[in-house]
Amino acid sequence: MKPLASIILLLIALLTIGAAAPADKKAKDPKIALSTQLDRTAIWVGDIFYYTVKAVHDPAIEIVVDNLKKENLNLAPFVVREIAVRQGSFGANKNVTEVKFQLTTYESGQVELKIPSFPLYYFTRTAGSRTAGESAAESVPVPVTKVGLRSTLTADTLRPRDNREIWQVTRPKWMIPFALGLAGIVLLAIQLVRRLWAKSHRDKPVKKRLSRRARQRMLRDFMQQSQSIGRDSPGDQQRYYSEVSQFLRGYLSESLAIDAASLTAQEIETALREHGQNGLSAPVRNILERCEQVLYSPQGPRLGKDWREQVQGELSKFADLARH
Repeated sequence: MKPLASIILLLIALLTIGAAAPADKKAKDPKIALSTQLDRTAIWVGDIFYYTVKAVHDPAIEIVVDNLKKENLNLAPFVVREIAVRQGSFGANKNVTEVKFQLTTYESGQVELKIPSFPLYYFTRTAGSRTAGESAAESVPVPVTKVGLRSTLTADTLRPRDNREIWQVTRPKWMIPFALGLAGIVLLAIQLVRRLWAKSHRDKPVKKRLSRRARQRMLRDFMQQSQSIGRDSPGDQQRYYSEVSQFLRGYLSESLAIDAASLTAQEIETALREHGQNGLSAPVRNILERCEQVLYSPQGPRLGKDWREQVQGELSKFADLARH
């Protein structure tokens, strides 16, 4: 019976030790949950980016932030620009400490860089120690974080793609495309020559001039029409001088082939002299200049009434000279 009792006691002891082991392991679980975060996963050389270390811990844990200064941290190959610390509550029974680093780097020639690990110190407050100075400082390592590095520099390992065979161009392969291209160029040249030849030998339309009888009838009809236009109202004056100007320009265009519609009074006078119509040049210029002053000057209505008889006389003189 004694050996059996000894065996039973031994089994009970082993089970007790096995049950106590998880409890001890649970007690050794870390008191701080660390995580890191980057605002971008890859950077260019010289870019500024933000690296955040977040620690979630019990209220009894106090993170030491006094030593988190630029001159105290060595995060090579990164340069620390600024450090910002924020502490607050996290849920019902947790606190959070966030350390935000502003970093940059000037390294090149690598695909990625690593932000090195550094210790984060803390104190654990107990019932017996109310202040942090009364308890020993502990530390937890911040994990290494990788950052991709972009670069415009070409790696030295790249080689030209010289393993492809060079395509051998034989005479039959280039003769056919060359002949087709040459035929197309010759065809285009023929078409161009034909168009230029047709354009240069195209008969220009000859404008038929009015006969003497038609010009006389045209003058007689307009003289009668002009005398029937009223003299009293400014509207009648505008109508009279407008129709006189249009008639003279149209008559000269039809009878002498002068583009009088686009010429000034002085230019029409010069054109009449060149056509040998010296007698018509002076009356035409006087009539057209007075028509323009009446139609386009502020004193037009008053001048039109004063010049009506003179313009009508000049118009009669023009009609007499044009009939011969």
